[in-house]
Amino acid sequence: MKSWFKSNKHKLLPFVAVFLLASALITYYLYTSPFQETGSAGVQGNPSSGTLSTSNNISVEQENPFNHKRKLNEVHVANYIHWMSHQKVKAESKWTHYKMTPERIDWLLEKVQEAEYKHEEVYVEILTKWQNGDFSHADLDHNRVWSLLNGTIGKATGVMTEEEEKEYLKNPTINFK
Repeated sequence: MKSWFKSNKHKLLPFVAVFLLASALITYYLYTSPFQETGSAGVQGNPSSGTLSTSNNISVEQENPFNHKRKLNEVHVANYIHWMSHQKVKAESKWTHYKMTPERIDWLLEKVQEAEYKHEEVYVEILTKWQNGDFSHADLDHNRVWSLLNGTIGKATGVMTEEEEKEYLKNPTINFK
């Protein structure tokens, strides 16, 4: 067995190197990902592509309605709006689900207004409409934020009726956060 390793180490070395490099990259991603606390399911597109700013982090108190324990950045804001909008829109695919509550809308709007984000006006406009109970264009709101996240799957195709939304909220297969 020893002689096999000695005679084939030049063939084995590239595989070991690739494995170690891949392991290091995966570990780095898991420890630095802005989605570590919120879950990466449903992340569509590449948030690190430069479309959204991950700078301008603001401190997040422990008692917030998203149970977010890390610094809040623009990618988080966009994702929370995107994921809450799933409650109101029709789409072929929805991966992450956050219940839309007045508490979450108010908290997120306050945090957006405290910081400076590249697309702050979009977030304030959407959250202010929602705060006032206007969900008539929730599909367009979803798609605006979904586009900022470089979404490719799950474009909203309309707004659910109240009855459809009630059924959606009762769906036992959906894991709401």
